[in-house]
Formats: sequence, C-alpha cells, structure tokens
Amino acid sequence: MRKILTIVSVLSLISFNANALDRSSFSATLGIAANTAVYGASAKETNRAENNTIKTVKSESGAFQESHNSYLVELNVGEFISLGYEHTPDAITTPEADRTNNQNGSSTVKVDFNDLNIAYLKLNIPGGLYVKAGVLETDLDIKESMASGSEYSNVSTEGTIMGLGYAKALGDSRFAVRVEGSYLDLDDVTTSNGVSATGGTVANGGRNQIDASNLEGLNAKVALTFTLGGQ
Repeated sequence: MRKILTIVSVLSLISFNANALDRSSFSATLGIAANTAVYGASAKETNRAENNTIKTVKSESGAFQESHNSYLVELNVGEFISLGYEHTPDAITTPEADRTNNQNGSSTVKVDFNDLNIAYLKLNIPGGLYVKAGVLETDLDIKESMASGSEYSNVSTEGTIMGLGYAKALGDSRFAVRVEGSYLDLDDVTTSNGVSATGGTVANGGRNQIDASNLEGLNAKVALTFTLGGQ
C-alpha cells in the first residue's frame, strides 16, 4: 500500500500548472479488461526439527497460466498523460502442489493472489500506441493442508509493472478497445509456520519456512473503455 500511495502522491505533483489548463483538457476513462498471464517463481522450503537442526530443504521453480478480469479508471491530462488505477477482484490461484513424506504422510499447498491493485502512469503516443509504468501490491493467501498440522502465515508483497499497448476508438463514439502486454516483477516473499528458530517442540514439529524469489509474470490484456469529459 505504501508504494501505491507514494506514486499517487508524486504523480499529483507532476510539474505542470493545472490551473493553466482548460477544463476541457481533463477527462476520465473507465474500463473492463480480460487478462491472461503466465507467472513464474522459485521457492525454497526449509523444515527444521524441534532442536532447530535442518531436516529437509526442498527447492523448486515453476510457472503457471491463469486468466482473470480487472477494472480500471484513469484521469487523462490533455492528450498525452493518464494517471491510472486498476483493480483485480478475482483471485489468481496457483496449481495445487502435493508432497508425500514417508514419516508425515501427504501435504498439499496452493496460493491465492488476492486484491491485485496497480497504480500507473500512462504516456499516450499519437497514433494509438501507449507505454505505462507503475507499482502494484497483492495479498498472498496460502492454503495448505499439511500432514504436520502446520499453517503458513499469509503475507503481502509489492512490485513494479511495465507495459506497451495500442488503443483504437470505435468509430466516432467514446468507446475504445485496447490490447496490451505487460511485465510484472514482485518483491521476494518469506513466510513460516509461526514457530521461532528457538521455539521448536515435539508438539509443533519445529520451524518451517518458505522463501520465494523471482516472482514475475507476463500479462496479455484486452480491454473495453469509455471516456467521459474532454473535448
């Protein structure tokens, strides 16, 4: 949330004199979008015994594809600058991973990326092309069924986004269609079962920790927009 608030504050102070602009220079764009993305990450799970010695370390890398809808709103300043906010109400869900351990039985885990929010600056190029850059945040809801009874804590992460797109007006109407490709880069994430390094017992089974890195995605978007105000 800090990055979202920071970029909105900074963009509101862009060095142009808003008072010098005619009101007809301002407009607002609303849109609904269909997205298809490929996400990838690397993760390391470290399981410790009750005496804090490492029992197992498992590292994996993988990718998955997911589709979701999103909604966007933009404030357009003249022809070339737009300040935007995009919200994804759908959960972006990873495939379920399972593991069988001869001592503990089987465990499954998957992750929901909830409330993906993006704040961005969009620069419009004559002819319909545009580029955009911004920051994002999302909550990670870790859904596990662990044989040991452990539960990993839910966490949040932030990141950046860069995109390139093309917008085409539908005739003389205020409706337009966009196609866009973007790259998302998320900060590393660490979560655990809540047991401290020195708090392991036979009952809680010791500390389990997951460190995820290289969280990134490629997103393809098709959007229908409608613009209010302006000339």
